[in-house]
Amino acid sequence: LVGNATAVFPVANGFLTLWPSAAIQPTVATSNYRAGRVYNRHFIVGLGNADGAFKIFSAATTNLVVDLSGYFAP
Repeated sequence: LVGNATAVFPVANGFLTLWPSAAIQPTVATSNYRAGRVYNRHFIVGLGNADGAFKIFSAATTNLVVDLSGYFAP
């Protein structure tokens, strides 16, 4: 899945991690952000085999906007 993740005015510095729903949360960040700002980052993430979903973790409280813009198919 291809998209954009936008952290909107996070309360503290932090990061976002996106990963397929059936996988264990990775220990790497998909995007980093700073408190009080708006950060837009592109991402590519796999989808879970059973449900076609992905998960998002944010290290700090923030509003999050996710725009899905495409996908890869076999």
